[in-house]
Amino acid sequence: MIHSRTFAVTAVGLVFTTLLIFISFLRFSADPASGASSLRWWQTHEAVDIFQPIHNETLGFEKIFVLNLPQRSDKRDILSLAASLMGIKLDYLESVRGEDVINKSLPVGQEERTMSASNIGSWRSHMNAIRTVVEQAFSSVLILEDDVDWDIRLKSQLVDFAKGTRYLLSTPSAAVSHSPYGDCWDVLWLGLCHDMLAKDDARVYVILNDPSVPNLTNLRSDSKEEMKQFPNHSRLIHMAGEPLCSFAYAISAKGAQKLLYGTAIKELRGIFDNALSWWCTDHSQNATCLVAQPPYFFHHRPAGKSNKASDIQDYGTTVNVKGHSQNIRWSTKLNLEKLLLDQTNYEDSYPDNQIMDE
Repeated sequence: MIHSRTFAVTAVGLVFTTLLIFISFLRFSADPASGASSLRWWQTHEAVDIFQPIHNETLGFEKIFVLNLPQRSDKRDILSLAASLMGIKLDYLESVRGEDVINKSLPVGQEERTMSASNIGSWRSHMNAIRTVVEQAFSSVLILEDDVDWDIRLKSQLVDFAKGTRYLLSTPSAAVSHSPYGDCWDVLWLGLCHDMLAKDDARVYVILNDPSVPNLTNLRSDSKEEMKQFPNHSRLIHMAGEPLCSFAYAISAKGAQKLLYGTAIKELRGIFDNALSWWCTDHSQNATCLVAQPPYFFHHRPAGKSNKASDIQDYGTTVNVKGHSQNIRWSTKLNLEKLLLDQTNYEDSYPDNQIMDE
Protein backbone atom coordinates (compact mmCIF):
# COMPACT_ATOMS: atom_id res chain seq x y z
CA MET A 1 0.00 0.00 0.00
CA ILE A 2 1.21 3.49 -0.71
CA HIS A 3 0.82 6.10 1.98
CA SER A 4 1.32 9.70 0.95
CA ARG A 5 1.35 13.07 2.61
CA THR A 6 1.50 16.34 0.72
CA PHE A 7 2.95 19.62 1.87
CA ALA A 8 3.29 23.01 0.18
CA VAL A 9 6.74 24.60 0.38
CA THR A 10 7.79 27.88 -1.18
CA ALA A 11 11.39 28.18 -2.29
CA VAL A 12 13.03 31.23 -3.78
CA GLY A 13 16.20 31.09 -5.83
CA LEU A 14 17.91 29.06 -8.47
CA VAL A 15 17.15 30.72 -11.80
CA PHE A 16 13.45 30.88 -11.09
CA THR A 17 11.33 33.21 -9.03
CA THR A 18 9.00 31.25 -6.82
CA LEU A 19 9.03 27.46 -6.85
CA LEU A 20 6.05 25.77 -5.30
CA ILE A 21 6.92 22.24 -4.36
CA PHE A 22 4.39 19.64 -3.42
CA ILE A 23 6.09 16.76 -1.69
CA SER A 24 4.77 13.21 -1.66
CA PHE A 25 6.35 10.72 0.71
CA LEU A 26 6.06 7.20 -0.67
CA ARG A 27 6.26 3.96 1.25
CA PHE A 28 5.70 0.53 -0.27
CA SER A 29 4.35 -2.21 1.98
CA ALA A 30 2.68 -5.59 1.74
CA ASP A 31 -1.01 -6.28 2.06
CA PRO A 32 -1.25 -7.27 5.73
CA ALA A 33 -4.16 -9.59 5.04
CA SER A 34 -2.46 -11.70 2.40
CA GLY A 35 1.24 -11.18 3.03
CA ALA A 36 1.62 -10.56 -0.70
CA SER A 37 4.23 -8.19 -2.03
CA SER A 38 3.22 -4.60 -2.80
CA LEU A 39 3.37 -5.41 -6.52
CA ARG A 40 0.93 -8.30 -6.27
CA TRP A 41 -1.38 -6.36 -3.98
CA TRP A 42 -1.60 -3.43 -6.38
CA GLN A 43 -2.37 -5.83 -9.22
CA THR A 44 -5.30 -7.42 -7.38
CA HIS A 45 -6.57 -4.72 -5.03
CA GLU A 46 -9.76 -2.97 -6.19
CA ALA A 47 -9.24 0.71 -5.46
CA VAL A 48 -12.27 2.80 -4.65
CA ASP A 49 -10.89 6.22 -5.48
CA ILE A 50 -10.40 8.43 -8.52
CA PHE A 51 -7.12 6.67 -9.32
CA GLN A 52 -8.72 3.25 -9.80
CA PRO A 53 -8.55 3.40 -13.64
CA ILE A 54 -4.74 3.59 -13.47
CA HIS A 55 -4.73 0.01 -12.21
CA ASN A 56 -6.58 -1.25 -15.28
CA GLU A 57 -5.03 -2.87 -18.34
CA THR A 58 -4.59 0.45 -20.16
CA LEU A 59 -3.20 2.46 -17.23
CA GLY A 60 -6.13 4.89 -17.08
CA PHE A 61 -6.09 5.68 -20.81
CA GLU A 62 -8.64 4.39 -23.32
CA LYS A 63 -6.00 2.58 -25.39
CA ILE A 64 -2.28 1.90 -25.50
CA PHE A 65 -0.78 1.98 -29.01
CA VAL A 66 2.62 0.54 -29.88
CA LEU A 67 4.44 1.56 -33.06
CA ASN A 68 6.19 -1.49 -34.52
CA LEU A 69 7.69 -2.47 -37.86
CA PRO A 70 6.43 -5.96 -38.81
CA GLN A 71 10.01 -7.01 -39.50
CA ARG A 72 10.95 -6.37 -35.85
CA SER A 73 9.22 -9.39 -34.40
CA ASP A 74 11.94 -9.50 -31.72
CA LYS A 75 10.79 -6.19 -30.26
CA ARG A 76 7.14 -7.24 -30.32
CA ASP A 77 7.91 -10.60 -28.68
CA ILE A 78 9.60 -9.14 -25.61
CA LEU A 79 7.24 -6.18 -25.26
CA SER A 80 4.15 -8.40 -25.47
CA LEU A 81 5.51 -10.73 -22.82
CA ALA A 82 6.46 -7.86 -20.51
CA ALA A 83 3.01 -6.29 -20.87
CA SER A 84 1.17 -9.56 -20.27
CA LEU A 85 3.08 -10.18 -17.04
CA MET A 86 2.12 -6.70 -15.83
CA GLY A 87 -1.55 -6.94 -16.78
CA ILE A 88 -1.23 -4.38 -19.58
CA LYS A 89 -3.05 -4.59 -22.92
CA LEU A 90 -1.33 -3.28 -26.04
CA ASP A 91 -2.67 -2.50 -29.53
CA TYR A 92 0.03 -2.65 -32.19
CA LEU A 93 0.06 -0.23 -35.11
CA GLU A 94 2.26 -0.99 -38.10
CA SER A 95 5.06 1.52 -38.43
CA VAL A 96 5.81 3.16 -41.77
CA ARG A 97 9.04 2.95 -43.73
CA GLY A 98 10.19 6.35 -44.95
CA GLU A 99 10.76 5.00 -48.43
CA ASP A 100 7.00 4.41 -48.69
CA VAL A 101 6.12 8.06 -47.96
CA ILE A 102 5.87 10.01 -51.20
CA ASN A 103 7.07 13.61 -51.41
CA LYS A 104 3.63 14.93 -52.33
CA SER A 105 2.27 13.81 -48.96
CA LEU A 106 4.85 15.75 -46.93
CA PRO A 107 3.73 18.98 -45.23
CA VAL A 108 5.23 22.42 -45.62
CA GLY A 109 8.78 22.36 -44.28
CA GLN A 110 9.61 18.94 -45.67
CA GLU A 111 8.50 19.22 -49.28
CA GLU A 112 12.17 19.03 -50.30
CA ARG A 113 12.58 15.94 -48.10
CA THR A 114 15.38 17.29 -45.92
CA MET A 115 14.93 14.59 -43.25
CA SER A 116 16.33 11.08 -43.58
CA ALA A 117 14.01 8.30 -44.73
CA SER A 118 14.03 6.73 -41.26
CA ASN A 119 13.00 10.01 -39.63
CA ILE A 120 10.25 10.54 -42.19
CA GLY A 121 8.97 7.04 -41.47
CA SER A 122 9.04 7.70 -37.73
CA TRP A 123 7.09 10.95 -38.15
CA ARG A 124 4.46 9.30 -40.35
CA SER A 125 4.11 6.40 -37.91
CA HIS A 126 3.36 8.81 -35.06
CA MET A 127 0.97 10.78 -37.27
CA ASN A 128 -0.93 7.61 -38.18
CA ALA A 129 -1.32 6.81 -34.48
CA ILE A 130 -2.51 10.34 -33.69
CA ARG A 131 -4.88 10.33 -36.67
CA THR A 132 -6.36 7.07 -35.37
CA VAL A 133 -7.09 8.77 -32.05
CA VAL A 134 -8.97 11.46 -33.99
CA GLU A 135 -10.80 9.05 -36.32
CA GLN A 136 -11.89 6.71 -33.55
CA ALA A 137 -12.67 9.56 -31.12
CA PHE A 138 -10.68 7.97 -28.31
CA SER A 139 -10.67 10.05 -25.12
CA SER A 140 -6.95 9.43 -24.54
CA VAL A 141 -4.26 7.09 -25.81
CA LEU A 142 -0.79 6.21 -24.55
CA ILE A 143 1.60 5.88 -27.50
CA LEU A 144 4.74 3.77 -27.06
CA GLU A 145 7.73 3.03 -29.24
CA ASP A 146 8.31 -0.71 -29.43
CA ASP A 147 11.58 -0.87 -27.50
CA VAL A 148 10.49 0.76 -24.24
CA ASP A 149 10.87 -0.70 -20.77
CA TRP A 150 9.34 0.25 -17.43
CA ASP A 151 9.62 -0.48 -13.73
CA ILE A 152 7.65 -3.40 -12.29
CA ARG A 153 5.98 -0.84 -10.00
CA LEU A 154 4.61 1.18 -12.94
CA LYS A 155 0.95 1.26 -11.90
CA SER A 156 1.65 2.56 -8.41
CA GLN A 157 4.19 5.00 -9.87
CA LEU A 158 1.53 6.44 -12.17
CA VAL A 159 -0.85 7.00 -9.25
CA ASP A 160 1.70 9.40 -7.79
CA PHE A 161 2.29 10.94 -11.20
CA ALA A 162 -1.47 11.58 -11.44
CA LYS A 163 -1.43 13.38 -8.11
CA GLY A 164 1.21 15.68 -9.58
CA THR A 165 -0.58 16.31 -12.85
CA ARG A 166 -3.83 17.07 -11.04
CA TYR A 167 -2.03 19.63 -8.90
CA LEU A 168 -0.39 21.30 -11.89
CA LEU A 169 -3.71 21.33 -13.75
CA SER A 170 -5.45 22.80 -10.69
CA THR A 171 -7.76 19.80 -10.46
CA PRO A 172 -8.80 19.29 -6.81
CA SER A 173 -7.41 16.03 -5.50
CA ALA A 174 -10.84 14.54 -4.90
CA ALA A 175 -12.68 16.14 -7.82
CA VAL A 176 -14.35 13.94 -10.39
CA SER A 177 -12.63 14.20 -13.78
CA HIS A 178 -12.80 12.45 -17.13
CA SER A 179 -9.21 11.23 -16.67
CA PRO A 180 -7.51 10.12 -13.44
CA TYR A 181 -4.67 12.42 -14.52
CA GLY A 182 -6.96 15.44 -14.48
CA ASP A 183 -8.62 17.29 -17.33
CA CYS A 184 -7.49 19.87 -19.89
CA TRP A 185 -4.12 18.31 -20.69
CA ASP A 186 -2.93 17.67 -24.24
CA VAL A 187 0.20 15.56 -23.76
CA LEU A 188 1.63 13.65 -20.79
CA TRP A 189 5.29 13.05 -21.65
CA LEU A 190 6.13 9.79 -19.84
CA GLY A 191 9.20 8.64 -21.76
CA LEU A 192 11.92 11.09 -22.85
CA CYS A 193 15.66 11.74 -22.77
CA HIS A 194 15.55 14.91 -20.66
CA ASP A 195 13.86 18.26 -20.15
CA MET A 196 14.26 21.54 -18.27
CA LEU A 197 11.74 23.41 -16.16
CA ALA A 198 9.43 25.66 -18.14
CA LYS A 199 10.55 29.30 -18.01
CA ASP A 200 7.00 30.63 -17.87
CA ASP A 201 5.68 28.13 -15.29
CA ALA A 202 8.27 27.02 -12.75
CA ARG A 203 5.89 25.05 -10.54
CA VAL A 204 7.12 21.57 -9.68
CA TYR A 205 5.41 18.66 -7.99
CA VAL A 206 8.18 16.69 -6.30
CA ILE A 207 7.76 13.05 -5.30
CA LEU A 208 10.29 12.52 -2.52
CA ASN A 209 11.72 9.24 -1.27
CA ASP A 210 10.62 7.41 -4.41
CA PRO A 211 12.41 4.04 -4.15
CA SER A 212 12.08 3.50 -7.90
CA VAL A 213 14.35 6.49 -8.66
CA PRO A 214 18.14 5.88 -8.73
CA ASN A 215 20.20 7.90 -6.32
CA LEU A 216 21.85 11.01 -7.73
CA THR A 217 25.22 9.31 -8.01
CA ASN A 218 23.82 6.67 -10.36
CA LEU A 219 21.21 8.79 -12.15
CA ARG A 220 21.79 8.97 -15.91
CA SER A 221 20.33 12.15 -17.38
CA ASP A 222 21.34 15.30 -19.21
CA SER A 223 19.15 17.02 -16.59
CA LYS A 224 21.26 15.65 -13.74
CA GLU A 225 22.57 19.04 -12.65
CA GLU A 226 19.01 20.31 -12.36
CA MET A 227 17.99 17.18 -10.48
CA LYS A 228 20.78 17.79 -7.96
CA GLN A 229 18.84 20.80 -6.70
CA PHE A 230 16.34 18.35 -5.18
CA PRO A 231 16.80 15.64 -2.53
CA ASN A 232 18.01 12.18 -3.43
CA HIS A 233 15.41 9.78 -4.91
CA SER A 234 13.19 12.64 -6.14
CA ARG A 235 10.96 12.51 -9.19
CA LEU A 236 9.81 15.81 -10.70
CA ILE A 237 6.49 16.48 -12.39
CA HIS A 238 6.38 19.80 -14.23
CA MET A 239 5.20 21.63 -17.33
CA ALA A 240 7.23 20.94 -20.47
CA GLY A 241 10.26 23.18 -20.95
CA GLU A 242 12.37 21.76 -23.79
CA PRO A 243 11.65 18.01 -23.81
CA LEU A 244 13.67 15.75 -26.07
CA CYS A 245 12.85 12.23 -27.35
CA SER A 246 9.42 10.64 -27.51
CA PHE A 247 9.66 7.05 -26.25
CA ALA A 248 6.25 7.27 -24.58
CA TYR A 249 3.58 9.95 -24.38
CA ALA A 250 -0.15 10.08 -23.75
CA ILE A 251 -2.37 12.30 -25.83
CA SER A 252 -5.92 13.46 -25.19
CA ALA A 253 -8.67 13.68 -27.81
CA LYS A 254 -8.31 17.45 -28.13
CA GLY A 255 -4.54 17.19 -28.06
CA ALA A 256 -4.63 14.71 -30.95
CA GLN A 257 -6.73 17.06 -33.04
CA LYS A 258 -4.39 19.98 -32.40
CA LEU A 259 -1.22 17.94 -32.92
CA LEU A 260 -2.45 16.42 -36.19
CA TYR A 261 -3.08 19.93 -37.46
CA GLY A 262 0.15 21.38 -36.08
CA THR A 263 2.62 18.72 -37.29
CA ALA A 264 0.96 17.07 -40.30
CA ILE A 265 -1.24 19.73 -41.93
CA LYS A 266 0.14 23.14 -41.03
CA GLU A 267 3.88 22.38 -41.16
CA LEU A 268 6.65 20.01 -40.13
CA ARG A 269 9.72 21.80 -38.80
CA GLY A 270 11.88 18.78 -38.02
CA ILE A 271 12.01 15.20 -36.77
CA PHE A 272 8.99 14.12 -34.78
CA ASP A 273 10.26 14.46 -31.20
CA ASN A 274 11.56 17.97 -31.95
CA ALA A 275 8.30 18.89 -33.65
CA LEU A 276 6.34 17.61 -30.65
CA SER A 277 8.58 19.58 -28.29
CA TRP A 278 8.16 22.82 -30.25
CA TRP A 279 4.42 22.26 -30.51
CA CYS A 280 4.23 21.77 -26.74
CA THR A 281 6.21 24.88 -25.87
CA ASP A 282 5.77 27.58 -28.54
CA HIS A 283 2.20 28.42 -27.39
CA SER A 284 0.96 28.57 -31.00
CA GLN A 285 -1.94 26.28 -30.09
CA ASN A 286 -1.92 26.73 -26.31
CA ALA A 287 -0.80 23.14 -25.78
CA THR A 288 -0.69 21.85 -22.21
CA CYS A 289 2.10 19.29 -21.87
CA LEU A 290 3.39 17.78 -18.62
CA VAL A 291 6.64 15.90 -18.06
CA ALA A 292 8.01 13.38 -15.56
CA GLN A 293 11.74 13.36 -14.70
CA PRO A 294 13.25 10.84 -14.52
CA PRO A 295 10.74 9.36 -16.97
CA TYR A 296 8.68 6.23 -16.35
CA PHE A 297 9.59 4.68 -19.71
CA PHE A 298 12.95 4.43 -21.42
CA HIS A 299 14.51 2.59 -24.35
CA HIS A 300 15.69 -0.92 -23.54
CA ARG A 301 19.05 -1.86 -25.03
CA PRO A 302 19.08 -5.66 -25.34
CA ALA A 303 22.04 -7.95 -24.96
CA GLY A 304 23.87 -8.68 -28.19
CA LYS A 305 24.92 -6.46 -31.07
CA SER A 306 24.21 -2.82 -30.31
CA ASN A 307 22.91 -2.10 -33.83
CA LYS A 308 19.79 -4.14 -32.96
CA ALA A 309 18.60 -1.36 -30.67
CA SER A 310 17.26 1.17 -33.17
CA ASP A 311 15.62 1.32 -36.58
CA ILE A 312 16.47 5.02 -36.89
CA GLN A 313 19.99 5.48 -35.51
CA ASP A 314 23.15 3.44 -36.03
CA TYR A 315 24.65 2.33 -32.72
CA GLY A 316 27.60 0.53 -34.29
CA THR A 317 28.65 -3.09 -33.98
CA THR A 318 29.77 -3.31 -30.38
CA VAL A 319 28.26 -6.08 -28.27
CA ASN A 320 26.24 -5.50 -25.11
CA VAL A 321 27.06 -8.31 -22.70
CA LYS A 322 23.87 -7.54 -20.81
CA GLY A 323 20.75 -5.57 -21.59
CA HIS A 324 20.02 -2.30 -19.81
CA SER A 325 17.28 0.31 -19.47
CA GLN A 326 18.40 3.76 -18.32
CA ASN A 327 17.18 4.82 -14.86
CA ILE A 328 14.74 1.87 -14.59
CA ARG A 329 15.53 0.15 -11.28
CA TRP A 330 13.24 -2.88 -11.34
CA SER A 331 13.28 -3.31 -15.11
CA THR A 332 10.40 -5.44 -16.31
CA LYS A 333 12.39 -6.75 -19.28
CA LEU A 334 15.42 -7.64 -17.17
CA ASN A 335 13.21 -9.43 -14.63
CA LEU A 336 11.11 -11.48 -17.04
CA GLU A 337 12.34 -14.83 -15.77
CA LYS A 338 11.72 -13.89 -12.15
CA LEU A 339 8.20 -12.72 -13.02
CA LEU A 340 7.52 -15.94 -14.92
CA LEU A 341 8.64 -17.97 -11.91
CA ASP A 342 6.66 -15.81 -9.44
CA GLN A 343 9.88 -14.75 -7.72
CA THR A 344 9.92 -11.39 -5.97
CA ASN A 345 13.66 -10.88 -5.40
CA TYR A 346 13.79 -8.56 -8.38
CA GLU A 347 17.09 -7.47 -9.88
CA ASP A 348 17.82 -3.82 -9.10
CA SER A 349 19.71 -2.24 -11.99
CA TYR A 350 20.68 0.80 -9.87
CA PRO A 351 21.30 -0.38 -6.29
CA ASP A 352 21.98 2.40 -3.81
CA ASN A 353 25.03 0.70 -2.32
CA GLN A 354 26.91 0.51 -5.64
CA ILE A 355 28.38 3.18 -7.89
CA MET A 356 27.44 2.22 -11.43
CA ASP A 357 29.76 2.58 -14.40
CA GLU A 358 28.95 5.34 -16.89
